[in-house]
Amino acid sequence: MALIKSELRKVIYARANWGILIAGIAISVVSVVTTPFIYEAAQLGPAFGVNTVDGVDGVFANAISGYIFVIILGIMLMAGEYRHGTAAATFLTSPKREFVLFAKLGVAALVGALFMLITAWLSILAGVITLASFEEAVSPSSDLFLNLSLAALVSGVVFGVIGVSVGALLKNQMLAIVFALIYLFVIDPLLLVLFSDVGKFLPGGLITGMLAIDVQAPEFGFDTSSYLQPIPAMLLLLGYGLVFSAISLFTSMKRDVE
Repeated sequence: MALIKSELRKVIYARANWGILIAGIAISVVSVVTTPFIYEAAQLGPAFGVNTVDGVDGVFANAISGYIFVIILGIMLMAGEYRHGTAAATFLTSPKREFVLFAKLGVAALVGALFMLITAWLSILAGVITLASFEEAVSPSSDLFLNLSLAALVSGVVFGVIGVSVGALLKNQMLAIVFALIYLFVIDPLLLVLFSDVGKFLPGGLITGMLAIDVQAPEFGFDTSSYLQPIPAMLLLLGYGLVFSAISLFTSMKRDVE
C-alpha cells in the first residue's frame, strides 16, 4: 500500500501530468465539436450526417480520443525514473523489484481509467451542446453512452499499463513518447484504413469496436461493419494489457538499474 501511495503522489504532484490531462480534454472536446461541421463541409448528403443515428454516433465516438495521452502518462511514470535518475532509489524502497512495478502498473491503470472517464464525459457534454445547434440532429444510439464509458474505462486501464511497459522497455522517456505517438498517429490509423482486416485487431480498432457504432464512410476510408463486437474487443484489449504487463515485468527484472 505504501508503494501505491508513493506512486500516486508522483502522479498528482507532477505539474506536467495536469498539463497532459488538460491537453487530453482539449483534444477530445475539439474532436467531438468539430465533427458535425466536418460532415457539413464534406457535403455527405442525407445518407450520413447529424441527421442520422450513425452520423451522431460518429460524432460522440471522438470522445475517447484522449487515450493517446494516457499512454504518455504511463511512459512518464516509468521512464521518468530513469530520466531523473531516481530509478535506483525507487526500486530500493522494496525488497522485491516486482512489487514496485506492480504498484506502477496499478497506479497507471487507475489514473488512466479516471483520465479517460473525465475526458470522455466532458467531451460528451460538449457534443450534446454542439448538436443542439443543429436542428436536423437526431439522438444517438440508446446504448452509445454506456459503450463510450466502458470503452473509456478499459482503454484508460490498458493504455496506462502499455505506457508503463513501453517506458520499462525503452527507458529513454523522449524516445518512448515519440515511438508511441508515431504508432498511434501514423501506424495504427494507416493499418485501419489500408488493412482493416488487420487493423481491427489492433488497439485503435478494438476501441472502435467497443463502441458498437456502424459507420460506413468510404470518403474518410472508414468502415466499422467488420469490426469486433464490444465484448470480444474488450477482452482482446485487456489481453494486450496483460501481455504488456508481462513484458514490463520481464524487462525490469532482467535489466540493471543505474
